[in-house]
Amino acid sequence: MKSSLPHIAALAVAALPAVAGSAPLEARQLGGLIRGVNIGGWLLMEPWITPSVFDATGNDGIVDEWTFGEYQDRGVAEAAINQHLYSFYSIDDFYAIRDAGLTHVRIPFPYWALDTSAGEPYIPAARYNRLKDAVGWARNVGLKVWIDLHGVPGSQNGFDNSGRRGDTTWHTQESNIARSLNVIGTLADEFSHSVYGGAVESIELVNEPAGFRDPNWVVPITRNYYERGYGVINQRFGTVIADLFEPISNFEGFMTSPGYENVYLDAHRYQVFSPQELARSDQEHFQVACQEAGDFAYHSNNQHWTVVGEWTLAKTDCARYLNGRGIGVRWDGTYPGSWYQGSCDGYTGNGDNFSQEYKNFLRQYWEAQTSTYEQGRGWFFWTWKNEEAAEWSYSRGLELGFIPRNPAERQYPNVCG
Repeated sequence: MKSSLPHIAALAVAALPAVAGSAPLEARQLGGLIRGVNIGGWLLMEPWITPSVFDATGNDGIVDEWTFGEYQDRGVAEAAINQHLYSFYSIDDFYAIRDAGLTHVRIPFPYWALDTSAGEPYIPAARYNRLKDAVGWARNVGLKVWIDLHGVPGSQNGFDNSGRRGDTTWHTQESNIARSLNVIGTLADEFSHSVYGGAVESIELVNEPAGFRDPNWVVPITRNYYERGYGVINQRFGTVIADLFEPISNFEGFMTSPGYENVYLDAHRYQVFSPQELARSDQEHFQVACQEAGDFAYHSNNQHWTVVGEWTLAKTDCARYLNGRGIGVRWDGTYPGSWYQGSCDGYTGNGDNFSQEYKNFLRQYWEAQTSTYEQGRGWFFWTWKNEEAAEWSYSRGLELGFIPRNPAERQYPNVCG
């Protein structure tokens, strides 16, 4: 049933607890250091991660998962999705992740794998079965799993990584919220079974809800959803809440102990999605990363465990389709409202064309960020692998040597001063 926006917002605001003074959380059960990677672009496809899958459609209008199901024959689309699901990742990737000294994987998962009851053109295909396979792989190789609800009904941000590029309407209907909670409940019920060996550590209630789209509505409604989602998970797993693109200090006193236990705050950190960020010097990129160490430490010690659930080594937005299929690049000035800052040559691709100077930067940037994020409870790099962009690929970074095989190793121990 569709509810009016003011009604939803009123319920959300009424449910928000008063901000309390800072105090150490009690009864923490999880909270060990996380060094992990995202399994991005697998169960929820993104054009920039696997551009070949989208290019193979021959249709420039197919820009996300919604249009992938809407603008081509359903049988053809489902076959392509299942081919991708059964070829892009295998247990061998999980062994490689473990052998790289990593502890966790964060697996983005779309709601439509379980629910297309509103008639959406999304194709469930074998996604849910492959999630079960992946959790079994993690159990077998000794990795812990965060399941991340990466796309929700109506889209929480209007990005293609939510499944549908364009409008953000998730927060405008109670039915969207209820369907999301039902998916969370299904996941919590399934992965509580002993067959999975406790491999799932936490469930993230929604990825990157865009608080900046309409702060007066999105923020309170999402916070109310977080409280309801915590009740659905019912402490069977850790509960992960996203920062709504707000300062982490905005979450002081919200869903903290003793009323809430085992809550993580997920903050994503990129410096490539505005011309101003791209204009920073190498040292400025390092400084921006390093300056958050104190905030991450304080918040983890006094509020929620703080984890950077996505970050990159890229200093340009040159990866093909990164800003969306058919959309230009800020770095070279082809994106609306941007200006030319340089050529993309040597900054993206499979890495064979990366200069030693650039690889040195990538290594320093890796150390600046991991050292900072480990002042909180750690990090998940975005992403383990992709088809074309080595600066966004942990596995390719290992091969090229700008990411160390031992994530505790430091060549630039003073990068943060």
